Amino acid sequence: MGGIASSKLPPVNDKDLRTVLSYNINENHIRSVYKLFTEIDVDSNGVWTVSEMYRVLKEPRMSVRAPVIDTIFFMGDSNSEGSMTFQDFLVTMCSFCALSKEEMLQFLFMIIDIDRNGTIEKEELLNFFSYIPAGSDEGRGEPVFPVNNKNALDKFRGGKWRSLQFDGLAQLCELFPYIAYPAYHTQDMYRKILLGKTFWERLDYERIKYQTVVRTKRVRMPFTKKKIEVKLPGRCTMQELLEYSRRNTAVQGGKRVTSQDAGEAESALAKERDMQIQRSPILNMIRNPRCMYYIPQEGGKNIQKQKGHRSELDVGEQDVESDDGAEMDQGGSDTGGGVITGAPNNAEHMLAIVTAMQMKQNEKTVVDDLDDDDDYEGSDSDVLSDDSR
Repeated sequence: MGGIASSKLPPVNDKDLRTVLSYNINENHIRSVYKLFTEIDVDSNGVWTVSEMYRVLKEPRMSVRAPVIDTIFFMGDSNSEGSMTFQDFLVTMCSFCALSKEEMLQFLFMIIDIDRNGTIEKEELLNFFSYIPAGSDEGRGEPVFPVNNKNALDKFRGGKWRSLQFDGLAQLCELFPYIAYPAYHTQDMYRKILLGKTFWERLDYERIKYQTVVRTKRVRMPFTKKKIEVKLPGRCTMQELLEYSRRNTAVQGGKRVTSQDAGEAESALAKERDMQIQRSPILNMIRNPRCMYYIPQEGGKNIQKQKGHRSELDVGEQDVESDDGAEMDQGGSDTGGGVITGAPNNAEHMLAIVTAMQMKQNEKTVVDDLDDDDDYEGSDSDVLSDDSR
């Protein structure tokens, strides 16, 4: 591949590499993403500000997509300093592009549910529809959304409602598709410039196909010659994510940190669900501890250059050494996505347990051995062409 073949990439820690590898991203894809990152980083300072998030889409600040773009950037700003490093960009943007249709609704729910109480009050929706991008004078203080968005709230359920849980938001967006359209369209735009829509649609198909099967893939770990096993991304309901967050985090100094009372789930089924949540793109894209939905996860060390070990992608191909006889992971079936009813209740909890047990009985483990270029088609010019932007 050309373009940045002679360039070295910034270090990316082990955990983050495993995350993007689960999306079928390989070393060549990372090079392509880095090429885009450096091309848009016009001041060459090694980070993106929110302005680059708009520049890459050729999107004005006064856009109905502004709340989505601003939230993605906020979630990816791991240091809360108003900038994203390449490592933040790689994980946050690839995780955003990996979101399924339902996970996109979960993402929209997060944007609107400011207090993270698991419900969206009508006032929160009104505030969302009144969104004015910070630092923009293009609209002279006018909201980015048209007035018919607010009118939809009066039409929905005859206006006789005060709050919505996740299933309620799904119904609202089904009746008034223009409410969720900016979120879905933003994802389409970023997918197009980050490896192409076809790449992400293949992942969509794969996640649907194997949602009741544990699929473990053997892939080469970038920066090394070793092959490792990675699982497909996990999935969870909005309620499961909220409960997991409340169980494992606390607020300290305006940031979400690991709770002192946090501990491993007791039952095997609960541990299985926690592992699914930990692998979900909706969780992995959130790197800013000031985000109310942030959940600290066990990090990985940056792979640094040592004797006989390369930490950066050098020019040329690297030989692959396969770890023969690696043990397959037999755990982790998915209880499925599905809309939720909001507040936890015994019936919903028991249904989830029964469903998971049934799926566990029928569970199969699929292991694929993929070379670096198995899921990669085309060259840099195909993936990052001017037309695609």
